[in-house]
Amino acid sequence: MYRLIVLLMAVGVLLGALQPSWVQPAPVQPTPTLSGTVQQYLLTPHGEVEGLLLTDGTVVRFPPHLSAVLALNVKPGDAVTITGFLGPVMPQGRAVKALTITNTATGQTVTDQPPAGRPLPPELRGLTLTPLTVRGTVARLNVNDHGDVDGLILRTGEEVKFRPHNGATVVMLLGQQPGATVQASGYGTRNAFGTVVDVDALTVGSQTIALQ
Repeated sequence: MYRLIVLLMAVGVLLGALQPSWVQPAPVQPTPTLSGTVQQYLLTPHGEVEGLLLTDGTVVRFPPHLSAVLALNVKPGDAVTITGFLGPVMPQGRAVKALTITNTATGQTVTDQPPAGRPLPPELRGLTLTPLTVRGTVARLNVNDHGDVDGLILRTGEEVKFRPHNGATVVMLLGQQPGATVQASGYGTRNAFGTVVDVDALTVGSQTIALQ
């Protein structure tokens, strides 16, 4: 019996030695980290903070149920470090779905986590949509973490949101009239964090399109 055990151990060692050198355990992929400076908050149509726009154009997405915590710890002008999942690089920019956002100066970190309970509907949280129209020159387009264009920022900092399936239409329309003034009408919110419109109709130059 003792000889059999020794023989089996020897065979195991031999097989291990014969294993091709290219057969290696898959390395653990680190969560990507990036740093930057906050230009402004990104908002839901109800005015909740759902992310950040960095000065280099990176869009940082974060759950809106953590709006109050994020706004308490991170403000425009702050330097931040972000870990999360990077979206594809698109001509309009790149987004990251953040897992953590750290204020570099204070060391305070906000971490993505599930809501403590079922969130109340917006109307019960005192969040209301009002008819809004904004007008100005487009400063940049926003993308989601899948690379779809789903909004734009005016030079005034006002945010215009639309559905990702409308992104290609908006990009084409803006490309036909570069530098044109746009007007966006819909429902949204003005509050201390900024102005946001969930657009129903977008006018570029003399052309108006309905966005649903």
